[in-house]
Amino acid sequence: MILLRLIPVAIVALLLGGCGSSPTVRHYTLTTGEAPVAAGAASPSVVVGPISLPEAVDRLQIVQRVAGARAEPAQGHRWAGSLKAELARRLATAIARERGLARVVAAPQNSVARPDLTVPVDVLRLDADGFSSVTLEAVWAVRGHGNDIGSGRFSRSEPVRAQTYEALVEAHGRLADALAADIAAAIR
Repeated sequence: MILLRLIPVAIVALLLGGCGSSPTVRHYTLTTGEAPVAAGAASPSVVVGPISLPEAVDRLQIVQRVAGARAEPAQGHRWAGSLKAELARRLATAIARERGLARVVAAPQNSVARPDLTVPVDVLRLDADGFSSVTLEAVWAVRGHGNDIGSGRFSRSEPVRAQTYEALVEAHGRLADALAADIAAAIR
């Protein structure tokens, strides 16, 4: 009889034991928190985006390539927002810094109704090879009033300087800055 009374207590204890603390989820951003750029009034308005990404990496979890062709989302390590938005904001900040432009924003945006220039970017490849390196391949265009002003193809790998997710995100950021420098060179 006593054994029958202890069974519900044991079940509750097992259930509560399974509800222990959940793993910590860490969020990472590509934005740098740099001060705004001071520029003259004649600065063109630029909207960076839309950004397209391969479906394999278009998710909140940070994705790494492991064992050759297998892509694995990191459990507990996520982008602070969509990777498209993170990348667009980092590119906009870096382009503004490179060219000294004051009105550069990431799509989707509301502050520039009719931009002088738009910069769509198609990311063809964004691979994190474990904690070894990150590779970015993209094609981009700078468009003004329906005309292509400049375009290019970007392809580069960046080493990951430590075996941490922070270092992995920093490598993503350095690649975004290098892509932004290529794009900024086409903006007159």
